[in-house]
Amino acid sequence: MNPKTILILFSALLILLMSDGAAVALDERAAWGQLSSPNRGNKENELAGLAVVAPDDIWAVGRYNSGRPPTATGRDTLSLHWDGTSWAGVPTPNPTWSGADFFTLEDADAVSSTEVWAVGYAEDFASLKSTTLVERWNGSSWRIVPSPNPGGPNLPNTLAAVDVAAPNDVWAVGSVGFPQTSLILRWNGSRWRPVRNGCGVALNGVEVVSTTDIWAVGSGTTCHFDGTEWAIIPSPQPQGQFSELAYVLQDVSSTGPNDVWASGYRVIEYGEYFDFQSIVEHWDGTAWTLNRIVPGHRLSGIEALAANDVWAVGTDAIRGVVAHFDGNDWVLVPSPTPGNSGSLVDVEAESVDHLWAAGIGQAKTLILEAPSRFEGTVVGDTDVSGATVSWFGPETGSTETDPGGEYAIAGLTAGSYLLTATYPGCAPASAQVEVIAGQTLDQNLHPNC
Repeated sequence: MNPKTILILFSALLILLMSDGAAVALDERAAWGQLSSPNRGNKENELAGLAVVAPDDIWAVGRYNSGRPPTATGRDTLSLHWDGTSWAGVPTPNPTWSGADFFTLEDADAVSSTEVWAVGYAEDFASLKSTTLVERWNGSSWRIVPSPNPGGPNLPNTLAAVDVAAPNDVWAVGSVGFPQTSLILRWNGSRWRPVRNGCGVALNGVEVVSTTDIWAVGSGTTCHFDGTEWAIIPSPQPQGQFSELAYVLQDVSSTGPNDVWASGYRVIEYGEYFDFQSIVEHWDGTAWTLNRIVPGHRLSGIEALAANDVWAVGTDAIRGVVAHFDGNDWVLVPSPTPGNSGSLVDVEAESVDHLWAAGIGQAKTLILEAPSRFEGTVVGDTDVSGATVSWFGPETGSTETDPGGEYAIAGLTAGSYLLTATYPGCAPASAQVEVIAGQTLDQNLHPNC
């Protein structure tokens, strides 16, 4: 059993003992909030992956625009650490081969507080050459660990995801060559080695259910390791009659061998334009099924806690989105996105009742948690499409209602607020509310039209 599963089960047991037999998962109405997170330099910073060791030991990894030569768009690796009180930056090394100007960490996973793995790649934009990048935290610093590049020294070699089966059994997946095909590496306790596989396409996510049950996902592909070999397992494919061009799977998570979830998006052709819509696929132990009725344009990260408790994060093409599956439907959960721009890339469970998400907002690192310790959410109905809902209190702002007249305000600092709803030609409505950290408040506002 991998360390992430052990953490979730241990947390569930604690909740069970503390609640006299009633384990309580995170409710859809628990409010998400943003925590302050540091950035390197004054240019773009982006987080791509999370690794949870303990409630006071969490890692986020990604990249930042260093603006250094040889190009003004160079990126360097980035890591942040949560100690239970605040997030702080921790230095990470970059490869030093000539010409490399783009370094990124795409994912992370942990064995313990003194063994955390992060994977990504280094690239030369000019030649498109890239090499795999693996780093390990030893309890005091990040160090680069040598990793193979099966594509050779002059072709692309990248890693996108990592998952721990045991301290001496770690898996990383990505792509190799051009056009890209699947790359799988395995750590045996002393070195990384490439693993033969028939997965075919570039791989974006990996999930260890057990040492003989591992899934990797990519573009239109779900690939499975049974303890002996990797093989493609048939999964839903794009339907030409609906102008679907691709199903791109980004991440995979599970609660057991008969409950595996993959998130991503489908690409749809509309004449000269392409549209993107979120998808989720589910493995029930026998077959994969596709769900297209999912919030957002792309879902990059997914975390399954139970068959009726699955969380996913992504973007609606403008701002980050959080979605939840309760056993029946996927619903959009209000979440703060600073400046109404950015996306969420990864979501991980600290416990069954506490989640973290990471990505980018206004070109800066973005870290959310639920339930929030400082912020709350207000939702309600006005019966007026396009009405302006404003709030005045510890902070001020406004938003417009959706076509159904509903609104959601996430990330409000806890405190007392005056809410108003206005629309031209209508008498405004107002209400005084108390926003509570970690909770969602219902407040309808009906202008008199």
